Amino acid sequence: MRTTITAFFSRAIPLFLIAAAYFLSTRTNAMSDSQLAAASLSPYVIFGVGAILSWKFNRSREFYILIILAVCLASTTYLPEIPGMAMRKEDIYSIICLVIPLNIALFSFFKERGIISLWGSLRIALILAECLFLFWQMKSGDSKWLNLLNTDVVPVNLHDVTPIPQLSVIAFVVTLAILLVRLIVYRSSSQEISFISVLLAMFYVLDQSSSPLLYSIFFAVSGVVLILSIIQDSYSMAFSDELTGLPSRRALKQDMMKLGFNYTIAMLDIDFFKKFNDTYGHDTGDEVLKLVASTLQDVTGGGRAFRYGGEEFTILFPGKNINDVLPHLEELRDKISKRAFTLRAKGRSKSKSKKRSASTKATKQIYITVSIGVSQKNEKYKTTESVMKSADTALYRAKKKGRNCVSK
Repeated sequence: MRTTITAFFSRAIPLFLIAAAYFLSTRTNAMSDSQLAAASLSPYVIFGVGAILSWKFNRSREFYILIILAVCLASTTYLPEIPGMAMRKEDIYSIICLVIPLNIALFSFFKERGIISLWGSLRIALILAECLFLFWQMKSGDSKWLNLLNTDVVPVNLHDVTPIPQLSVIAFVVTLAILLVRLIVYRSSSQEISFISVLLAMFYVLDQSSSPLLYSIFFAVSGVVLILSIIQDSYSMAFSDELTGLPSRRALKQDMMKLGFNYTIAMLDIDFFKKFNDTYGHDTGDEVLKLVASTLQDVTGGGRAFRYGGEEFTILFPGKNINDVLPHLEELRDKISKRAFTLRAKGRSKSKSKKRSASTKATKQIYITVSIGVSQKNEKYKTTESVMKSADTALYRAKKKGRNCVSK
């Protein structure tokens, strides 16, 4: 429950930042001239910091969207002031309304293939091509294609609702749908949530298109949201196990340093896992690890589970003694032993036909068991390392007792 609440607030931070931007935009009248000037320049500083971080942490999708946002903001601010340009402010607005959602949708599909690489060069070339096309249109003065951007493509009148052209509204809606689908598929990826937040922020600020300061505030906050995405994903990669989703061994070491004077540590191992791997293959073994990890996430008694390595897991119980945690560990062991794992035939047909023969269905169900060793801090075991070693010794005693049991 605690993990779920923490994850919810972590994922909701981008939306809170957008709400904070809205609150700030309603207080701009109280700002001094120096504060207004700083607010106008802040997006570019944030975009620069974000670009450096995304390059450092190899987060190419955020990097390219930051570039797109910087170019779009600079276009609205400075292009109309350049002498000899045929592009009107209204035309720049129409272009940006379409460019932002299309590029967010496009870059959300791109895989992380680096920034300074062949793939990175191709993506930079794509952005440059968009900029050159815009520049060519400004020099030519040909507005035929711009008129297409403002053409209604469906028989629905949106002009009384929003100044954003109908085609761009459709692009925003389609992009939002794409990101929501990806969010469901990738199980609340912070990157997809950040892109959704940026998309909503951009729609709002383009809908309220009269204030340049409003642009600066919401573009700046969008940059902060993307920086947050970089930090969250990098933290997740460093401290979470990619396969199971549990905190990793590095996170375990950090949490062990926070333990006080009273705590219990449990070591858990999947029974006969090596034999299972040899018999059914490593892919099936990975699915078993995920199954066990999903149960460990819901451990009761104030415990927190970690992936220790291989088929071993660790559970920390801060402020608890052995007698406190034993019932919860027995409940956990029993819950795992009763969860069926379905083995499917290796030659399962890939046909999309609704009718499948009996031979392509699940062949059988197996049940996984675990052995658990537990130890607490006391006069004999005074350090976290010694308590963990004692729990590991207790785990081997559980194995010798016949497995599928808890030993102390």
